[in-house]
Amino acid sequence: MKKLLFALFALAMIASLGCAVTDYPFITDDRGDYSGLIRTAHKAYIEPTSQVATIYPDGSDELFSMVLQNQYGDQTLYTFNNFDPTASVLFLDQTYCDWRYEGCEIVNAWNPRQNDEPFDYQFFPDCSGARSLSLLISQGSRLGECGDGLWADKQGLAGVFADLDTTTWRGGSAYVVPANAGNTTVTLNSMAGKAETLPLFGNFTGFITEDLNLAVPMTPNVRHELNFLRGWIAANGNQANVSVTYEGVSTELPVTFRPEGLGSNAGRF
Repeated sequence: MKKLLFALFALAMIASLGCAVTDYPFITDDRGDYSGLIRTAHKAYIEPTSQVATIYPDGSDELFSMVLQNQYGDQTLYTFNNFDPTASVLFLDQTYCDWRYEGCEIVNAWNPRQNDEPFDYQFFPDCSGARSLSLLISQGSRLGECGDGLWADKQGLAGVFADLDTTTWRGGSAYVVPANAGNTTVTLNSMAGKAETLPLFGNFTGFITEDLNLAVPMTPNVRHELNFLRGWIAANGNQANVSVTYEGVSTELPVTFRPEGLGSNAGRF
């Protein structure tokens, strides 16, 4: 949990974290006499490790994904945007597990049980949040889907951040997560085996709420990270394994970058 959240924070800094889930584990269940694959019958909200919003001068974006699975385990994955033009970061509330989202989908991805390509997708550039899409994620494990009963004890998990400073943010308490070249290392590992450290320009600060939602203000120095990434992609391709170490905590995530999204976000300052 801690590793993935800090990894997401680092990716938020370097790629503005417009993320779409394009690969997801099969959904199974064990209830009563049945054990195995289930059919969702409708889209199900994918419970994220943490809800993440990026804050820009013209508003905040919170991309979220949903999954529709048939009885054979074949899935269609959808990505939408919860946009707040006031940039006050009103996180999507899934208390009542409402799957009936009528907004325009940024991405849909076919995720069959066999012969799947994890990063294939359809992109709809006219939908809200499309300009923020910078990363495609192959999610290796399930935290749960809304209504599935696998919700994490977020208040209990908040204890892992007890060593972080706190502040008042948006009317509540939040953990302060500073990141800079002194405490954070991000290494880009290309598919050809070439490793290069991403330079961090200046300081970045994220805020993690008591519900473990993550908000990252996109300061002007972010565009230097984005421009470096665009050059790296031009030389090495857009797929990478990103190794992140934050204050001694390390993890690695496979990602696919979208150069178009990086360029769009770099122009938002």
